[in-house]
Amino acid sequence: MGLVSFEYYSETYLGEPVPVDDFPRYEKRAEMLVLSVIRKTADQAAVLPAAVLDAVEGAICAQIDYLYEYGVGVASYGKEAGGGFTTGKVSVNNGSSTKAASGAASMIAPAVWVYLEQTGMLNPQVDTAPEPWPALRGWF
Repeated sequence: MGLVSFEYYSETYLGEPVPVDDFPRYEKRAEMLVLSVIRKTADQAAVLPAAVLDAVEGAICAQIDYLYEYGVGVASYGKEAGGGFTTGKVSVNNGSSTKAASGAASMIAPAVWVYLEQTGMLNPQVDTAPEPWPALRGWF
């Protein structure tokens, strides 16, 4: 089981209506992407302090929404086959969907960065403080 359960995603985060049968696929892909951003394994992330783990779970949920909205292929690769071209102000999309054309310019959802920016895990030179965070008590 992943870091985010279907119940958490649908009842606490109030995410998009991802079908329960499809959820494990979206969750696993989203978790892998978020963990790659923070340079942690699932086991390392599971034992993070509660406030940091909440942010990581929120980031995973945001990434699930992103994958569900744009499709795993579009969000993962940023384009569809035959995606067209742009020259100056003229754009030809060869019949691809507007959602795909305007959607995933990045594999990572913009909201992921918002969730993770206060954790300290986005800077590769700054690791998160170990528990019990004696000097930082009360900040979170």
